[in-house]
Amino acid sequence: MNREQRRTDKSGAQSGKSDASLAAQGLFDEALRHHQAGRLDDAVAQYRRALALKPDYAEVCNNLGVALQTQGRIGEAADQYRRTLELRPDSVQACINLGNICLAQGKFDEAAAHFERALVLRPDAAEAWNNLGNVLKKQGRLDDAIAHYERALALRPDYADAHINLGNAFQAQGKQGEAVRQYERTLVLNPGSADAHNNLGKALYEQGRLDDAVAHCERAIAINPGFVDAHNNLGNVLQAQRKEVEAVMHYERAIALNPGSADAHNNLGNMLKEQGRLDDARAHYERALALRPDNAETWNNLGSALQAQGKQGEAMAHYERALALRPDYADPWNNLGNALLAQGKQSEATAHYERALALRPGCAVTHNNLGNVLEEQGRLDEAMAHCEQAIALRPDYAGAHNNLGNVLKNQGRLDEAIRCYRKVLALNPDSAEGVYSNLLLAMVYAASVSPQELAATAREFGERLADPLRQQRPFVRDRDPERKLRIGYVSADFREHPANYFFEPLLKLHDRQTFEVFAYYNLAQGDNITARLKQEFDHWRDVHVLSDGAVANLIEADEIDILVDLAGHTGHSRLLVFARKPAPVQVTWLGYPATTGMVAMDYRITDSYAEPPGMTEHLNAETLWRLPEIFCCYAAHENSPDVIDHPPFEDNGHITFGCFNNFAKVTNPVLETWARILAQATESRLLLEILGLESPKFRAEVETRLQRCGLPLDRVILEPRKRSNQFVLYNRIDIALDPFPCAGGTTSFDTMWMGVPFITLAGEHFVSRMGVTILANAGMPELIAKNTDEYVSLAVNLALDKDRLRFLRHDLRQKVAASPLMNQPAFARNMEAAYREMWRKWCATQSDRKL
Repeated sequence: MNREQRRTDKSGAQSGKSDASLAAQGLFDEALRHHQAGRLDDAVAQYRRALALKPDYAEVCNNLGVALQTQGRIGEAADQYRRTLELRPDSVQACINLGNICLAQGKFDEAAAHFERALVLRPDAAEAWNNLGNVLKKQGRLDDAIAHYERALALRPDYADAHINLGNAFQAQGKQGEAVRQYERTLVLNPGSADAHNNLGKALYEQGRLDDAVAHCERAIAINPGFVDAHNNLGNVLQAQRKEVEAVMHYERAIALNPGSADAHNNLGNMLKEQGRLDDARAHYERALALRPDNAETWNNLGSALQAQGKQGEAMAHYERALALRPDYADPWNNLGNALLAQGKQSEATAHYERALALRPGCAVTHNNLGNVLEEQGRLDEAMAHCEQAIALRPDYAGAHNNLGNVLKNQGRLDEAIRCYRKVLALNPDSAEGVYSNLLLAMVYAASVSPQELAATAREFGERLADPLRQQRPFVRDRDPERKLRIGYVSADFREHPANYFFEPLLKLHDRQTFEVFAYYNLAQGDNITARLKQEFDHWRDVHVLSDGAVANLIEADEIDILVDLAGHTGHSRLLVFARKPAPVQVTWLGYPATTGMVAMDYRITDSYAEPPGMTEHLNAETLWRLPEIFCCYAAHENSPDVIDHPPFEDNGHITFGCFNNFAKVTNPVLETWARILAQATESRLLLEILGLESPKFRAEVETRLQRCGLPLDRVILEPRKRSNQFVLYNRIDIALDPFPCAGGTTSFDTMWMGVPFITLAGEHFVSRMGVTILANAGMPELIAKNTDEYVSLAVNLALDKDRLRFLRHDLRQKVAASPLMNQPAFARNMEAAYREMWRKWCATQSDRKL
């Protein structure tokens, strides 16, 4: 913390005329000698003897006040200064000294009145200008404080205390460069000022000049080894340099010097929180609050630790306590936004981030957070603006580059998104897991990325982050290949999420005589689906607040035989748990359509339509396990509407093609192919559902892109993606068009369930062949194209052959329900047979050990 410098003056004595006056003068002179030598008790005694002889001796009263103040006897000192002013109302020094006491007591208005009185008496009193500046700074009136410090310096350019106080005010305004200049000026005037070195170190730390900051903090400590604030500030700088052991040493030294240092406890708590030692961090925050209950910063920090432990309600209460103390404190507004977002309350989170920015417009973190929640709401242009502002404020802000990549991906600007993610990996290699997942998902969608490049990047993730974490665990198991198995599923999607159209039927149909099923749920909030699924599992573990290592140890302690990843490289995955190999057999399924790139992942579930033998083995770090029919099985959403009883063209007088996939999958080659279809099916229309289309700017960008790809805007119908449109739009289209190279997944199942046939292009890896397995298993392989020319031909011919289109659409929902696409009992048996055979294979590899 910065120290404010105040001046307290001792005035000289004047000789009196009477013998009593002369005697009092002699006692006063003796008192001054004791005072100047630091013998305060002797000085106080002599000052009192002088006053006994001459009670109206104003100079003695003033200096007695100074000695008493130095001893910490503030009330007695104030009485002496007031007595001085009664005797000599024009005593500038008594006004200044009494003002200093009032300032120390927090009586800011009274302190200001005394300093102002001093300035009326002597307008050139630099000390009064300086100390009145201190009052104004305490009141938060920084501009006024700066003006007063500058007036003091105009009167006394060599006034070191005013320079350091002016630096403190600039630092409070975030003007670190100006603060540095004032502290450096102070050190020219007073090279031995430990306060100036310490405060300069803090300002340099704020500028990111960490080595220079260390040097000045260390100089402050060399001058004053017991300087608590300097140890505390040096700990902050060392923490920023990731020198954690040294940082702890200085925080602990600060606490040893002053166990009542709330700042040191708070800062040590911050470092422990970053290390994931949340209980220890909380203990130090609580100690800091016991020492200083009115510290809004510590309430905020304790809330952050509680939030990291998943205790959202307690965290929010602490943020609100911080705001009750300091309503203009931006950090708790930001953190409340984070807590609300974690609860899925996007609109409320947005409002809190906006309030934080109103208080602190230059906060890159809050701009980034607001960009993130706006992206989730589909407000992509606004999201982009805030991400770009965060980057303008902090060009090396990896999180903002990552979120900007997410926005660009959702806008279909995949190559730009990929560059953003690569930038993040260059800026911050240590926090790369989620960034790699974002990068890989964008690469899945991008037409510019080959299957080989996608696989190579996944392996880069594995080699760089995942594979080094693999542990050799004993796996003390009953190795009977036919015994009851313990299956663990890891996911953040046990809630209202498309993944549950495929997972919930399997969960409900698991044979509990032969399988015991565990959930490892990786999200703070849940919903009615979460509550429903919770009843279906044999065991439920909330793991979102646990570290990867702790989750892995929990899984090992649960003696899971087969651990199944349901996320892959998608949001809220826990791939680095799997990297630690906590289960003998590990499988990835459903959530992500490509390899994880990890040697610890044993199998990836697929089928022979999506990946014929020999086609894609070289693209996978895992062994491919092909199910007999299809790699997944669909259960329709309970709120899906009925299919209309006739094709829409009968009402419209023209064919309507449609695509409701994530627009990121709709690459330029796709749009160009669709333009060829519309050119040949001359009366047809194209209906697209796109997230973020409510933005006029984004809509204009989409329309420009469509035109560049040859699509006539008067024949394209654009609909914004919103909840109320789910399933409803299918009854407005006759034929669906599958994007490529990343084909539709859940959307294609929805399409068929809603009675709409679709055209797909068969690629050469799983990502581009999901439509192949769906149509093949539905008994409609004739809608699978081998190249773009055939894709166009199939779509145009079906549009022109109305009778065939009616035939394909007739009872399509019933046909799908009777096919392997929705034969849930058969699929459950196929998955369980796969698990059993995987277990048998593992047991066979353990044959040299005792069963």
